[in-house]
Order: sequence, then C-alpha cells, then structure tokens
Amino acid sequence: MIINVFIVFYNFLWVAVYLLTFPYVLFKRRTLPDEWRERCGEYGFDFSGEDKSIWIHGASVGEITAASRLASKIQEKYPKRRIVISAMTHSGKERAIEIMDRLRNFVFLPFDFLPMVRKSLRSINPQVLILIETEIWPSLLFLAKRRGVKIILANARLSEKTFRRYKMVKSFSRLLFRQIDMILPKEEGEKSKFLELGVENSRLREVGSLKLDNSNPVPVSRDSLSLSEESFIVVAGSVRKGEEESIIKAFELLRKDVETAFLIIAPRHLNRVDNVENILMRRCLKFRHRTDRISTEESNILILDTIGELSNVYSIADVAFVGGTLLNYGGHNLLEPAFFSIPILIGPFAGNIKESAKELVKLKGAKIVKNEYEICSALSYLFNHPKKRDEMGRNAKQYTKTRKGTVNKYINILEELKVI
Repeated sequence: MIINVFIVFYNFLWVAVYLLTFPYVLFKRRTLPDEWRERCGEYGFDFSGEDKSIWIHGASVGEITAASRLASKIQEKYPKRRIVISAMTHSGKERAIEIMDRLRNFVFLPFDFLPMVRKSLRSINPQVLILIETEIWPSLLFLAKRRGVKIILANARLSEKTFRRYKMVKSFSRLLFRQIDMILPKEEGEKSKFLELGVENSRLREVGSLKLDNSNPVPVSRDSLSLSEESFIVVAGSVRKGEEESIIKAFELLRKDVETAFLIIAPRHLNRVDNVENILMRRCLKFRHRTDRISTEESNILILDTIGELSNVYSIADVAFVGGTLLNYGGHNLLEPAFFSIPILIGPFAGNIKESAKELVKLKGAKIVKNEYEICSALSYLFNHPKKRDEMGRNAKQYTKTRKGTVNKYINILEELKVI
C-alpha cells in the first residue's frame, strides 16, 4: 500500500516537470521525433505476443561497456533468446550499437512515467530486467515487478552521495529495493551499503565487477599518436573538473627534471575539453588534440578529445593517473591501465572503487597521491627507477588476473533464477 502511494506521488511530480518544461518538450518532439518516441516507450518492434525477452539497461558508455560481455555471453550460450539493450544517453546507445551490433535491438530507456513505462514493458515483454550499477527507476521497478519480471541490479554500487540520500529516506529506500529480486554488488564495500539500507542478505551476492571481464582493450602504438619512443608518457585518464589544473601543474613541475615527459590528458566528459585548453593556454603550454589531423612535434601535451579510446591509450603509458580520485568524485576504472601492466597513481577519494584501490595499493600496483606535489614526486621517482615501475606494473596486472570470471558467475545466477 505504501509503495502505491509513493509511486502515485512520484508520478505527479513527473506531470509537474512536464508542464514546467513544455516548450522544451515540444522542441524536442519536433527536432528528434524518433528519439522522442522511444523516450515515450514506443519502439519499432512489438514482442508482446512472442517469447519473453532479456532486457539489459545501462545509463551510458561505462555501464553499457560493463554489460557487453554479459550480453554477448548470454547470446552465445542461448542463441534463441532475444536480448534488448537500452541506454539513457546518446553516447551509451551508440556504444551499445558499436560493441554489440549482433543483438539488433537497441533503444532509449523510456521516461520513468507510468504510461510510458507500461508501453515499453508491453513491447519488450521481458522475462528478466538487468539494471547495471545504479539505474534504479521507481516506476520501472514498480510495473516490472507487477508483471512478474525478475529484476536484477548488476554490478551494483552506490556513490557516497547517493548512499547518504537513500539513508535520509531509509523507509522508502527499503520499499524501493524490495522490488528487486537480486542485488549483485561489485565489491564487498558496496554490499555493506545495501545491508545498511535494509536489504536482506539473502538477496545480496558479491560476485565481483563486470568491468574486470570487459578489460580487454586493444593496444595502440606510440607512432599512431606521433609520440617518440624516448618519451616518458603520463596518461591522466577520466580527469574531472577541479583536477585538471592539479594534473597540469604536476606535469609542469615534472618537466623541470624530466625533459622527455609527455602528458596525455583525457577529460572524463568532452564538454571539459575547452576548460583544459584554457588552463593550458593560460599557463603558456603547447598542446595538441587527438583529433588534430596535423601533428605539432613541439607540443608535449595531448588532449584526448575522443570517446571510448582511453582504455586503449593506457597501453602506451609509462605511468597512469586515474581521475575522479583527487577530489571527491569517487573514482573511475582502475582495471584499464592495470590490464596493460601500467603502474597507477590514485588520489585519496576512491569511494566508488574502494576495494579495487585498496587491493591494488596493498599489492603495490598502485600508489596514493594527494596533490600535484605528490603526483610530481611519484612520477619523478618512477622515471628514475624503471625496475620499480615494471614491478608495480606486474603487480597491477596480477590483480586483474585473480579477479576474472565474473561473467560466468552471473550466468550461473541467471540460470539459478531460471530466467535464461
């Protein structure tokens, strides 16, 4: 009864948002009619009278990539089962089409408004709904549960901010999570958060991160990026707002002692490229972009202004810094540089990747750095001690080897639940 009241109130809020943003809505409906139809739960297919589907949803590029090996493994093992992949963002849907093109059915997630979700569920006709990481939508959970759909929260995680919000409304959080049949946290630290929010231990299984089984990027050559073999390359990946200047300052300090140092900086979001440019120009530093057709040999900084390439570019690094950790963003994927045996520097804020960061530091495959001076000091040390650098890289690689096999564990759980 309480969940019904909550859902009704929640949907009234959707009506209010619709009315307040009606001019924008009208503009979107006219300029992007195909996308709008999908956002309203209307797809170019109707599986309502056919065998039930497997619906996998990820918000954007990271979540879709994490789900890709699982989706491919299901298709390989159960070729007759239909799989529908949904995403929230354009980049997420494009990534899904790029890496899972054999699956064919790719859509945008509908707005979380009851009539639109109802249409979507009718068309997709899922037997199981697999949500990746933190994609918790009340109306979708509510209606899927009432249709008898098994709901799984895969690679589950809660950022510290999200966790605190759920704790503030713990009674509602408990009702919301009760709609989910199985929650599979990506690490032990995440499991404890769900337990604290009132999720029963019987519905929780910590089986590891899906991203570990998706860490198979393709190495690139230095020549393909017009980089010298003699360069000491630092790749700063997934750098967030407020971290960019610290990374650039650390690189400036490093260049005073290491003339061959070269920085590849990859902003987490491409809309930050202009900000990175402004910082570099203000500091009179020469740089170029990955998308530049002509290489400027004088530059010693490359801005990686492309999507989906960072995991490959880590392969040419001498040392990697993983962003989202110098300030309290929670951190990003440590497995991508570790896959290529690259020593890793991590800031002190790694809440979203706490277990991986802890293990990598413990195994001496990564080092914690707190500011630009510590970053510079660590880089300088690793430049002057190549054997230590190699040792850290081997330790990081070893960590990825011991954590493989997550997708197979997921398949076993899905078979247990009799949904594939």
